[in-house]
Amino acid sequence: MKDFWLKIWQADNIPFHQDKINPDLIQYWPSLNLSPGAKVLVPLCGKSLDLLWLMQQGFHIIGIELSELAVQCFASENNLPMTKRLDQGFICYSAPSISIWVEDIFNLNRDFIGQVDAIYDRAALIAIPAKLRPRYIKTCLQWLAPQGKILLKTLTYEEKQMEGPPFSVDDAEVKALYSSCQELQCIKETSREVDKSDPLYARGLKQSTDKVWLIRY
Repeated sequence: MKDFWLKIWQADNIPFHQDKINPDLIQYWPSLNLSPGAKVLVPLCGKSLDLLWLMQQGFHIIGIELSELAVQCFASENNLPMTKRLDQGFICYSAPSISIWVEDIFNLNRDFIGQVDAIYDRAALIAIPAKLRPRYIKTCLQWLAPQGKILLKTLTYEEKQMEGPPFSVDDAEVKALYSSCQELQCIKETSREVDKSDPLYARGLKQSTDKVWLIRY
């Protein structure tokens, strides 16, 4: 999968990238009730504009992204000067209120990221094959502070329609993956007919359900 993601960034074949801030982030992020200056982890962040919005709300953002090109695009497209440094063999780009590590998320241990107050997962979990999802959750949770919170978005569809990514992650799997949490709540569910202009339509996806989850530890 690593080569797959690097190649699609190099080819600029990134239909998952949104050219606007995700509306669900704007609507539901305040539900987390985080204090100003809280540290927020955004795994598999790409060049998402959601990073900027979170920064503007007064949080310190820690991103993790496999593709260095994606991070460079984030900086250049948003006129954000970022400093590149090498820390024990790992590349990190930083600017006030944001640091983005350029690495496979499974290679980063707790010491590099430190403890975070919340995790924003818009398209990371659904980008990961099923066999790696438990490991992904365990990796993320090693950084989440006690009483930490997660805003998660998932996608569900009949898998015969297409092969991921994005992958279908149903309710039962979400509940199993986050079984150690104190609270797991689906706060939005939207079923839709996939528009013909959507790149996923050409791959076979005709119907899907999007969900937003609020998770508290």
